[in-house]
Amino acid sequence: MTTPSEKSLLEQLAAELNQTKEQVEQLTLELKEAKANLQQLVYRDGLSGLYNHRYFQEMINKELERSLRYSSPFSLVIFDLDAFAQVNETYGHQSGDLILMNIARVVEREVRPSDIVARYGGEEFAIILPETDFPGLNLLSGRLCQSIREMATLVDDEEIKATVCLGAVTFVP
Repeated sequence: MTTPSEKSLLEQLAAELNQTKEQVEQLTLELKEAKANLQQLVYRDGLSGLYNHRYFQEMINKELERSLRYSSPFSLVIFDLDAFAQVNETYGHQSGDLILMNIARVVEREVRPSDIVARYGGEEFAIILPETDFPGLNLLSGRLCQSIREMATLVDDEEIKATVCLGAVTFVP
């Protein structure tokens, strides 16, 4: 049998243990958030929010390995904006950045969740299309060019239109 003072001590220890457990859970949650933020910084382009060149390089190698292993096709699209230097010179770099962000949003709307869209360089983008054969690639490429051509970015009450030069390939093991 426990005395009242022993019971009080046990209750105090149980409360402290519970409090420590809650602190550990909170710290674990904060650590997970910090890890996610770090991954965001490492693998995402700061301007467009798309994956960056580093992530693209890792994923293209993984997709090639997966494609070889399962004998499934995949496709790759690389494109850049036409006359983008002229856009920056005429309208300024902030306007150019706005156009890049708008193009990123258009591309994200056109692809599937399983596709990997990356900002490859300044005004260059790349898309990895898992499980995509040539007809699927052709369909997406046409849609993508048309959607970008139809997109307009408003700068100082003037609509700026963009076009792209696109290259694409399908790998079939």
